[in-house]
Amino acid sequence: MNLFEMYKAGGPYMHLISIMGLITLVILILKIKEVLVQKPGSGKFLSLILMSGSVALAIGFLAQIVGITLALSAIRDAADVSPQLVFNGAILSFYAPIWGLIVFICSTIAYYILKEITSKRI
Repeated sequence: MNLFEMYKAGGPYMHLISIMGLITLVILILKIKEVLVQKPGSGKFLSLILMSGSVALAIGFLAQIVGITLALSAIRDAADVSPQLVFNGAILSFYAPIWGLIVFICSTIAYYILKEITSKRI
């Protein structure tokens, strides 16, 4: 399974996580531009990088909980469910949290690097 198929299989929550990642990226680019091109950077909007990564992680875990709840409800209602079907559903439930964790790790690293750079320039 390639990355695009995993993204698609992760469901609609993957889009929300990606939006949080894009917000992080836009703020990161603006802050880098501020530090490199303009006068010494300030800490303004810096915490939004960390917050958007945290929200992405929370959305990922929410997606997993919702998916597992729906899957367990379907298993309860079904008469006979194969173990392979259950395992495939369990694997799918991890895609959104993994994507959210990737966004969170990247945003946290970017936050602390930019925090150090801006604190030394002020």
